[in-house]
Amino acid sequence: PHHVRSLQVLKAASALRQARLAGGGADDAVVPTFCFKIEAVLGMRFCEPEQLIAKKRRNRLAAADKAVCYLTRGTFKEDSNDAGFTDTRWVELEELYENCGKTPLKNALKKYRKAEEEDVDAAIADFEEGVEHEG
Repeated sequence: PHHVRSLQVLKAASALRQARLAGGGADDAVVPTFCFKIEAVLGMRFCEPEQLIAKKRRNRLAAADKAVCYLTRGTFKEDSNDAGFTDTRWVELEELYENCGKTPLKNALKKYRKAEEEDVDAAIADFEEGVEHEG
C-alpha cells in the first residue's frame, strides 16, 4: 500500500539525516530545500539552459523543455517546520505557487514586472542620450 511505502521513504530519509548529523558532516546540499517565502523576484526564464543538450539550446525550445522559472530571493527550507535560510536561486513557478501561495506570488511578480519595465525604459533612454552625444 501507498502509506507503507511513504513510511519507508520517511524512515530512510530520517536514517540518512541522522547518519549525516552523527558523522559531523553538515552538508545540507544533499537535502533538497524549497522556497517558502518570496522577498523579491529578480529575473525570469523559460527553461533551465544547463539541462539542455547543445542541439536543444541551438533550436527552438520544445514544449517539453519549457519550465517557467523566476530568480527568487527568499526563504528556503526543507519543509514548513524548518526555520530556513535566505538565498537567491532559480525556482520553478509551480514551486512558488504551491509553497508561497497565489497572492504573495502575484504581488512579487507585479513588483518585478514594474521594476523591469522602469529599469529597461531608463536604460534605453540612457543609450539614446549616449548616441545623440556621439553624433
